[in-house]
Amino acid sequence: MTSSRVSPYLMTAAASPPVGGPSWSIDPKRSALLVQHMQKYLVHALRDHAPVTELLANVSRLTRSARAAGVPVVYAVRVPQQRAGAPDGGHPVLLGPAPEVRVDAVVDVVQPQVGDTVLTAKRSSSFAGTQLPFTLRRLGRDQLVVVGTTAGTEVLRTAADAWTRDIESFVVSDAVVDRTAGDHATALRWLAATCASVVATDSVLEAFRGPHTAAGTP
Repeated sequence: MTSSRVSPYLMTAAASPPVGGPSWSIDPKRSALLVQHMQKYLVHALRDHAPVTELLANVSRLTRSARAAGVPVVYAVRVPQQRAGAPDGGHPVLLGPAPEVRVDAVVDVVQPQVGDTVLTAKRSSSFAGTQLPFTLRRLGRDQLVVVGTTAGTEVLRTAADAWTRDIESFVVSDAVVDRTAGDHATALRWLAATCASVVATDSVLEAFRGPHTAAGTP
């Protein structure tokens, strides 16, 4: 009898940064880190399919390193009852904190800290109907390092939106996941070919540390 158990795909099977893409370099003075859709209910839904353990470990390393380097950390938190494709009349909605979205809705190990920015989102792109464009302008940032869920929808659409706004986006290949290794790898290839630099966690950590940061920074 064939087992019905589903095993998560391996991060190493999907997350190698594709060859090619923009030749941008991360500058801690220009960049912000966007942690996208890391609520408990979303991560829980992916745990049987995706390498969630590695995702959480890498996102945690990146948020800690960003804060230590003075890189702003921005969270996009999805409103659960709004589904992608729901009618919106074609008009963006300016969203502020919503009572149904709580900071502790984010997975414990990567929860927002004092000084971070939390935005509520009702659509796949974190630019659509949120204060993300205003936040980046206010912070003086024109680079966006994107991590979270999911590679082929929210991450991809956010990076594509960044491109149209002249914002350089860096998608961290081993700090995003999807439902299958194929979906994950396909999203990374599309991103590198069209609108984003696809990089690994270790490369981002090195960029955040920079030449003047202590070697012991995580």
